[in-house]
Amino acid sequence: MNLTINQKDFYHGVQIVQRAVASRSTLPILKGIYLEAVKDKGLKLIANNLEMGIEYWVKANIIEEGIFVLPANELSNILRELPAAEISFQVDKSNYQAKINCLNSRFTLKGYQADEFPQLPEVEGALSFNFNALTFREMIEEVKFSTSTDQTQPTLTGGLLVLSPGEISLVATNTYRLAYSKREINNDLDKEVKVILPGTTLNELNHLIGDEEDEMNILLNESYVRFTFNEIVFISRLIEGQFPNYKQVIPVDFKSSVKIDRVEFLNAVKRVSLIARLDSNVITLNVNKDQMSISSTSTEYGDALELVEIELEGEEQTINIDANYLMDVLRTLKSELVNILLIGPLNPLTIRKYPEDNYIYLIMPVRPGA
Repeated sequence: MNLTINQKDFYHGVQIVQRAVASRSTLPILKGIYLEAVKDKGLKLIANNLEMGIEYWVKANIIEEGIFVLPANELSNILRELPAAEISFQVDKSNYQAKINCLNSRFTLKGYQADEFPQLPEVEGALSFNFNALTFREMIEEVKFSTSTDQTQPTLTGGLLVLSPGEISLVATNTYRLAYSKREINNDLDKEVKVILPGTTLNELNHLIGDEEDEMNILLNESYVRFTFNEIVFISRLIEGQFPNYKQVIPVDFKSSVKIDRVEFLNAVKRVSLIARLDSNVITLNVNKDQMSISSTSTEYGDALELVEIELEGEEQTINIDANYLMDVLRTLKSELVNILLIGPLNPLTIRKYPEDNYIYLIMPVRPGA
């Protein structure tokens, strides 16, 4: 393998695929990046930790084709520190070494035999559809914080992707809260399709999707999902198992509807949580005719109280909830106003965007005295 390549392009490509490099593995080669030089195409980079993999092409002048695997962290560290200039990259397969030269810098880096590197799986017999990448990233942001970290319930550690005629939705829950985001989509489905995307996949997609209005292609089968966007191919295993019936827990009827400024509400909750986090992290929302009081008490440290103006339709209410669960959603949403819907102190608190109707967030209450 022999090629020349721009330092910024090479480093950018390594940064992208490095997100799928195995951090812990008994196979050292999985901590590496697969490099394939192809004339008239460039340099293909692949990382694969066997749960997810990323492929990305980088522009390069290929003098001699070849394949090789280099340790990801070491390669990334070298490329980061090199000057922004052309790199000469040569591989000597007889001793499994790559020579990296850039202006006055010279590095030799030992690698692995590329034949042993696991290639990305083919997503065969798949359902294929296109969707706006930025919109999908927004949906991910709206639900990913609600996934569970409890590995004894693997289906809850990911997000449920649901495709139905004319609609796409993402759902995540840890049983104490639930986030549901939906959008319209053009498709010719005649039935509902459901798969569970791992939480790590949601997080990595959230990082990788750029700010451009790109079209994303999504391929699904029973075992894998493949996302293609912005020259990136991202493949992930799906989580097996049955996701909870989320529709069953979403309330339909409410006794109180509160319209409130999202940022003002968030800042008030932040301040009250300074006391709440010193104890059980529970805050009390007291909804009156034209204002909401947000309070917290610690027997050891003191108490906090904030008042926020609201528009109330229906009954006055009081409910105890986890402060962090509330701040997570208020930080994530972009709408100026949010709608809080209440049934009673022992029923879930529901938050929706206002005036949009494409998002639902539930927080289970903390029972008084609990």
